[in-house]
Amino acid sequence: MNPWAILGAVLLVGALVGGAYRQGREDGENKIQSQQTREETLARAAAESAASAAAAAISAIKVQHRTITQEVQRDVLEKTVYRDPDCRHDADSLRRINAALTGASQPQPAGSGVLP
Repeated sequence: MNPWAILGAVLLVGALVGGAYRQGREDGENKIQSQQTREETLARAAAESAASAAAAAISAIKVQHRTITQEVQRDVLEKTVYRDPDCRHDADSLRRINAALTGASQPQPAGSGVLP
């Protein structure tokens, strides 16, 4: 065999492999660029959709101002102390308890210390 023919065949194969490699790299770069463009478009559309949904939800909020006044319905005790068999209540709580026991609609004010 002629060494020049072998050298030419090797160079031809090398050129073909190099060309195929270059073409594959370009195809890969084009594919990546198209994927990035598609993802950016989807992200932009999602952001616009979320912003419009948030704006619609915010505009639907109705602000209401209310003043609520009512009597205190219960006393909050931080530390309940029980002494012997007696349980100590403040005057308002005792009036409410007595009104609940007697069935009165309104608690009666404290008398002169005389029991009924």
